[in-house]
Amino acid sequence: MRGAKTHRHLWLAARGGQGIALLEVLIAGAILAIAVVGLSLMLSSGQSLVMAEGDERVALYLAQQKIEHLRALGLRCIPVGTSADAVGPESGCVSQQDYNEAPEQLGFPRYRRLTVVECVDPQTFAPTAPCPDPVTAKRITVTVDPQMREADPITISSVLALH
Repeated sequence: MRGAKTHRHLWLAARGGQGIALLEVLIAGAILAIAVVGLSLMLSSGQSLVMAEGDERVALYLAQQKIEHLRALGLRCIPVGTSADAVGPESGCVSQQDYNEAPEQLGFPRYRRLTVVECVDPQTFAPTAPCPDPVTAKRITVTVDPQMREADPITISSVLALH
Protein backbone atom coordinates (compact mmCIF):
# COMPACT_ATOMS: atom_id res chain seq x y z
CA MET A 1 0.00 0.00 0.00
CA ARG A 2 2.77 2.29 0.79
CA GLY A 3 4.20 2.06 -2.76
CA ALA A 4 0.85 2.95 -4.33
CA LYS A 5 0.50 6.04 -2.18
CA THR A 6 3.98 7.26 -3.13
CA HIS A 7 3.36 6.58 -6.81
CA ARG A 8 0.06 8.52 -6.68
CA HIS A 9 1.78 11.39 -4.86
CA LEU A 10 4.55 11.55 -7.50
CA TRP A 11 2.01 11.46 -10.33
CA LEU A 12 0.06 14.41 -8.86
CA ALA A 13 3.23 16.37 -8.17
CA ALA A 14 4.51 15.80 -11.70
CA ARG A 15 1.18 16.67 -13.29
CA GLY A 16 0.60 19.74 -11.09
CA GLY A 17 4.21 20.87 -11.37
CA GLN A 18 4.09 21.00 -15.18
CA GLY A 19 0.81 22.95 -15.20
CA ILE A 20 2.04 25.47 -12.67
CA ALA A 21 5.34 25.89 -14.50
CA LEU A 22 3.53 26.67 -17.77
CA LEU A 23 1.24 29.12 -16.01
CA GLU A 24 4.22 30.74 -14.29
CA VAL A 25 6.01 31.15 -17.63
CA LEU A 26 2.93 32.76 -19.21
CA ILE A 27 2.48 35.17 -16.28
CA ALA A 28 6.18 36.04 -16.25
CA GLY A 29 6.08 36.65 -20.01
CA ALA A 30 3.07 38.94 -19.68
CA ILE A 31 4.73 40.90 -16.85
CA LEU A 32 7.93 41.19 -18.87
CA ALA A 33 6.03 42.38 -21.96
CA ILE A 34 4.21 45.05 -19.93
CA ALA A 35 7.49 46.19 -18.39
CA VAL A 36 9.25 46.39 -21.76
CA VAL A 37 6.40 48.37 -23.34
CA GLY A 38 6.28 50.74 -20.35
CA LEU A 39 10.04 51.23 -20.40
CA SER A 40 10.11 51.96 -24.14
CA LEU A 41 7.25 54.47 -23.79
CA MET A 42 9.05 56.15 -20.89
CA LEU A 43 12.27 56.45 -22.89
CA SER A 44 10.55 57.89 -25.97
CA SER A 45 8.57 60.44 -23.94
CA GLY A 46 11.74 61.35 -22.05
CA GLN A 47 13.51 61.99 -25.34
CA SER A 48 10.62 64.20 -26.48
CA LEU A 49 10.82 66.21 -23.25
CA VAL A 50 14.57 66.69 -23.66
CA MET A 51 14.04 67.92 -27.23
CA ALA A 52 11.26 70.26 -26.03
CA GLU A 53 13.58 71.69 -23.37
CA GLY A 54 16.17 72.35 -26.06
CA ASP A 55 13.53 74.10 -28.18
CA GLU A 56 12.55 76.24 -25.19
CA ARG A 57 16.18 77.27 -24.73
CA VAL A 58 16.41 78.32 -28.38
CA ALA A 59 13.12 80.25 -27.97
CA LEU A 60 14.56 82.04 -24.93
CA TYR A 61 17.66 82.93 -26.92
CA LEU A 62 15.54 84.32 -29.79
CA ALA A 63 13.46 86.42 -27.37
CA GLN A 64 16.57 87.81 -25.66
CA GLN A 65 18.15 88.52 -29.03
CA LYS A 66 15.15 90.63 -30.13
CA ILE A 67 15.06 92.61 -26.89
CA GLU A 68 18.80 93.33 -27.02
CA HIS A 69 18.50 94.40 -30.67
CA LEU A 70 15.69 96.85 -29.85
CA ARG A 71 17.46 98.17 -26.75
CA ALA A 72 20.54 98.86 -28.89
CA LEU A 73 18.41 101.07 -31.18
CA GLY A 74 17.61 103.42 -28.31
CA LEU A 75 14.32 104.48 -26.78
CA ARG A 76 13.29 106.98 -29.44
CA CYS A 77 14.02 104.63 -32.38
CA ILE A 78 11.81 101.75 -31.22
CA PRO A 79 8.43 101.85 -33.00
CA VAL A 80 5.39 101.40 -30.74
CA GLY A 81 2.89 98.70 -31.68
CA THR A 82 2.95 95.18 -33.05
CA SER A 83 4.12 95.60 -36.65
CA ALA A 84 6.50 97.59 -38.84
CA ASP A 85 3.74 100.08 -39.69
CA ALA A 86 3.30 100.96 -36.01
CA VAL A 87 3.76 104.46 -34.64
CA GLY A 88 7.34 105.74 -34.96
CA PRO A 89 10.25 105.54 -35.05
CA GLU A 90 11.12 109.18 -34.66
CA SER A 91 13.02 111.09 -37.32
CA GLY A 92 16.70 110.28 -37.54
CA CYS A 93 16.18 106.57 -36.95
CA VAL A 94 17.16 104.35 -39.85
CA SER A 95 15.77 100.99 -38.80
CA GLN A 96 12.34 99.58 -39.62
CA GLN A 97 11.32 96.67 -37.40
CA ASP A 98 9.15 93.68 -38.23
CA TYR A 99 7.48 92.62 -35.01
CA ASN A 100 5.64 89.55 -36.28
CA GLU A 101 8.36 87.29 -37.59
CA ALA A 102 7.50 84.04 -39.33
CA PRO A 103 9.90 81.06 -39.18
CA GLU A 104 11.39 81.79 -42.59
CA GLN A 105 12.24 85.37 -41.53
CA LEU A 106 13.97 84.21 -38.35
CA GLY A 107 16.17 81.63 -40.02
CA PHE A 108 14.87 79.10 -37.50
CA PRO A 109 12.20 77.00 -39.24
CA ARG A 110 10.39 75.85 -36.09
CA TYR A 111 9.82 79.17 -34.27
CA ARG A 112 7.53 82.19 -34.57
CA ARG A 113 8.43 85.44 -32.80
CA LEU A 114 5.97 88.22 -31.93
CA THR A 115 7.12 91.52 -30.45
CA VAL A 116 4.87 94.13 -28.84
CA VAL A 117 6.17 97.58 -27.86
CA GLU A 118 3.95 99.84 -25.78
CA CYS A 119 4.37 103.15 -24.02
CA VAL A 120 4.29 102.86 -20.24
CA ASP A 121 4.31 105.22 -17.29
CA PRO A 122 7.93 105.37 -16.05
CA GLN A 123 6.82 105.25 -12.39
CA THR A 124 4.23 102.44 -12.43
CA PHE A 125 5.02 100.72 -15.75
CA ALA A 126 1.29 100.75 -16.52
CA PRO A 127 0.44 101.09 -20.23
CA THR A 128 -0.41 104.58 -21.43
CA ALA A 129 -2.46 105.25 -24.53
CA PRO A 130 -1.87 107.38 -26.45
CA CYS A 131 1.86 107.69 -25.99
CA PRO A 132 2.90 110.88 -24.19
CA ASP A 133 5.10 113.38 -25.95
CA PRO A 134 7.97 112.98 -25.30
CA VAL A 135 8.02 109.24 -24.66
CA THR A 136 9.97 108.48 -21.50
CA ALA A 137 9.39 104.71 -21.14
CA LYS A 138 8.54 101.76 -23.37
CA ARG A 139 7.91 98.12 -22.55
CA ILE A 140 9.14 95.49 -25.02
CA THR A 141 7.41 92.11 -24.78
CA VAL A 142 8.68 89.28 -26.97
CA THR A 143 6.91 85.94 -27.30
CA VAL A 144 8.60 83.09 -29.14
CA ASP A 145 6.44 80.08 -29.93
CA PRO A 146 8.27 76.84 -30.72
CA GLN A 147 6.19 74.74 -33.08
CA MET A 148 7.05 71.51 -31.24
CA ARG A 149 3.93 70.32 -29.43
CA GLU A 150 5.68 69.57 -26.12
CA ALA A 151 7.52 72.92 -25.93
CA ASP A 152 5.88 75.90 -24.24
CA PRO A 153 5.99 79.45 -25.62
CA ILE A 154 8.54 81.77 -24.01
CA THR A 155 7.59 85.36 -23.14
CA ILE A 156 9.98 87.94 -21.72
CA SER A 157 9.57 91.68 -21.15
CA SER A 158 11.92 94.58 -20.65
CA VAL A 159 11.25 98.24 -19.89
CA LEU A 160 13.38 101.03 -21.36
CA ALA A 161 13.13 104.35 -19.56
CA LEU A 162 14.95 107.65 -19.60
CA HIS A 163 16.72 108.48 -16.37
